[in-house]
Amino acid sequence: MHATDLHLEPNEASDLCRVFTPDVLAAHGWDRAFVTVLDEATAEDALALLVHEAGVPLDEGWSARRVFTDAGANAGRTEDAEACAARDGYVYLLGSQFGKKAGPLAAKRSWIARVEERALADGGRPVLEVVRFRFGLHRAINDALADVDLLPVGPLGRTAYVDATIARGQLKAKSWAGTVRPTDHPVNIEAAEFRANGNLLLGLRYPVTAEGHPLLVELENVAELFADPDAVPRCGNVWVLGDVGSVEAPAGLRGLDTHGGDRFDAVIGDLDASGKSATVLADHPEGARADSEHVRFELSSEPGGTVDSKVIHHFGDIRRVEGIAVDQDGHAHYVIDEEGHVALRTLVFD
Repeated sequence: MHATDLHLEPNEASDLCRVFTPDVLAAHGWDRAFVTVLDEATAEDALALLVHEAGVPLDEGWSARRVFTDAGANAGRTEDAEACAARDGYVYLLGSQFGKKAGPLAAKRSWIARVEERALADGGRPVLEVVRFRFGLHRAINDALADVDLLPVGPLGRTAYVDATIARGQLKAKSWAGTVRPTDHPVNIEAAEFRANGNLLLGLRYPVTAEGHPLLVELENVAELFADPDAVPRCGNVWVLGDVGSVEAPAGLRGLDTHGGDRFDAVIGDLDASGKSATVLADHPEGARADSEHVRFELSSEPGGTVDSKVIHHFGDIRRVEGIAVDQDGHAHYVIDEEGHVALRTLVFD
């Protein structure tokens, strides 16, 4: 396992996705490139490009550079980027849809955005298209999970996340008032990747099933959301990683990656970071127990259901594993938040 300090500010990186065709890589003298997102920045300032110099061993030759984009009228109106994925010439970014650790849920975290992939290598300030959901994706995910037996929202989470959000919407006559409902679960998205059919598979860190298993929900109409300003998110299939997590140590999704088709690599881990006064852990202290692991699974042609996974790597004492990307040679790269800095770790397979 190789480790590289990426020297990124702010020091909060999430998720990874591969970018650039071989010709773009070669034109810049790179052999690998990934995008990560920085969750303490607005969407237009959240992108970072991680590149590796061609011909250099994987334990050296890495560099990181911020990519600042132009969000137009949506500048400054988003926060907490947590997931990224690439498809058909675009890189997509997704807000967590969640809130601060003490609540309430935040409309600024309810969004999806995209930027042309090739523009990330060209310098300048590329255009970032932003779609603000105003809790529309929260609503769609909760509706999709209606028949799933979920880990109950605890009393603190109910008050801080659900009740407080509803009260704020009513008090300030927000346009989204009524979108969050009393029986809802807060939703925290920390991973995303496209299926072969074009649906965006969303990996939830929270909620999880009542048995502590991670959940994935498919967002079906990504292209429509950018083409039609009146479109609302539509979620369909729900998948459960049935052999990951437990009642004693529930686990959520932290990162997703695929090389096409419906075979995915994922990072799983705890429900929230311990020692930071997280409301989720105040209600469910067992949510801090799950170790971080790299697992692999494949979705079937069925409309959702439970799938099995295979453990590829266990991270031991390393807990803040935030993203994964497997390169063309099968080596796994992970972005990790460590104390005071962001690190890229590479697991080299013989």
